[in-house]
Order: sequence, then C-alpha cells, then structure tokens
Amino acid sequence: MSDKWKIYTDSRNKWCWYKTAGNGQMLGASKTSYETEAECIKDAKENGMTEDSPRF
Repeated sequence: MSDKWKIYTDSRNKWCWYKTAGNGQMLGASKTSYETEAECIKDAKENGMTEDSPRF
C-alpha cells in the first residue's frame, strides 16, 4: 500500500495537510496552516507529495 495525503481546512478555515502510511499510521503533517490551498499544496510537495500521490 502506498502513502496517502490529506489536504483539508481546519476549524479556522485554514489549509493543512497530513500524510499516512498504507496501514493508517500518520507519517507527517504541516507544521502550520495556510491561507490558500495552493500554499498548502506547495508545502506538501516540498515534503514529498507528488502529482501522482494518492489523496483522500
């Protein structure tokens, strides 16, 4: 199973991400929240997400 990425908005409507392993174990998360989805995705890509990375 491959790692999966979640891009979401938090309770303050800020964008965040986290990454889980195929077994559901959390592997990483954004250290901050972002004003825009694009900023969040840029940070996720800097932390290993690719265009082909599965998202949920």
